[in-house]
Amino acid sequence: MTSIDGFLDMEAEVMQKGKRKIETVSCREYYCYQLQIRDDENIILHSGRLIQQYVVDEWIKVETQRLDFSFFNQDLFRMDVLAGLLDLLRRGEREGSQVGKNRILPLSFTGGPRDMRRQYMDAIALVQHFGIPDIFLTMTCNPFWPEIQENLLSTDEAQNRPDLVSRIFRAKLEELKKDILKREIIGKVAVFMYTVEFQKRGLSHAHFLIILDEKYKLQTPEAYDKFVCAELPDPKRNSDLFKLVTRHMLHGPCGQLNPTSPCMKKKNGHCKFKFPKEFAEQTTKRKNSYPIYRRRITGKSVEIRRQLFDNSWVVSYNPYLLGKFNCHINVEIFSDIKVVKYIYKYICKGHDKIAFHIHPNNMNIEVDEIKEYQSSRWVSPPKAAWRIFAFLSVK
Repeated sequence: MTSIDGFLDMEAEVMQKGKRKIETVSCREYYCYQLQIRDDENIILHSGRLIQQYVVDEWIKVETQRLDFSFFNQDLFRMDVLAGLLDLLRRGEREGSQVGKNRILPLSFTGGPRDMRRQYMDAIALVQHFGIPDIFLTMTCNPFWPEIQENLLSTDEAQNRPDLVSRIFRAKLEELKKDILKREIIGKVAVFMYTVEFQKRGLSHAHFLIILDEKYKLQTPEAYDKFVCAELPDPKRNSDLFKLVTRHMLHGPCGQLNPTSPCMKKKNGHCKFKFPKEFAEQTTKRKNSYPIYRRRITGKSVEIRRQLFDNSWVVSYNPYLLGKFNCHINVEIFSDIKVVKYIYKYICKGHDKIAFHIHPNNMNIEVDEIKEYQSSRWVSPPKAAWRIFAFLSVK
């Protein structure tokens, strides 16, 4: 550089380059733009059930791009995963000549089998360092949230707006995380893990496993009662909470009242969640199990779905969280359960899927995880919208 003017000209040129807009967008960014709510009427968002198919189809295109990258870049990550012979045998190989010929999904592929195993191993490592979890919390999306209903047209239904439902649920989830971590409503959190799940026809929900700091751990039944409740509130003293409990926190009916309920086990004909619960005058601890929460015999009941419900049908909840988030939010004290591997495996189980092959015993199997991942999953519209918006499902 020979002059100040030349330096300023070069600096201005560099600044101008930095302001240039990107001329291309990814497939995911394009469909994310198409699903945005704008002042002018977006016909895609008000097409009824067609939007469910649209969201799923476009997300499949987005996933195809990711899978194509994994397919054409097998050499970048094959050696590390297929280094061991036992690992090969477990994945279906019969001969050593097949080493390195499997098509696999890399560790960096979100939602793949290796990513879920890594999440599980990281969670178990946290347990080894910080101890067993103290609280197991489940939050379920409420399609009747005011934020959802206010943005629906008179011809719309919440089930036909997976984009709106996913965005509102994610906003509520972020607010719950702030309450737990920053506002410390349950005490100082040492570490936590959560995952978001999408059922076939059910609502989106998130599972939290929370490990509290040593000074804030719940050790006694009296401490349990300050945080968890499993009774119907008094409708005269707290009518708002009573409405929320009867709307969101009553299980069933099942058992003899409804033998065809989805929660009923076919073998013994009992509810898999063990409802109705036994009455108890006070909360007590049990070895290697959830506590027995206080469910007193008050003689009070409420009629819901043409059935009478008393305290034995109430799902344990936290009054503050239930009142704030207005949705099904189940809270369980977990500190007395010693076997935690199942719980972490449960929330890291990954997608609902099924895949099977019929082949002779003497036939070598070429494992193609990319094809299995692509063809064996059940994808719901809220999940497709969640992934198009690039919301993380596991942390």
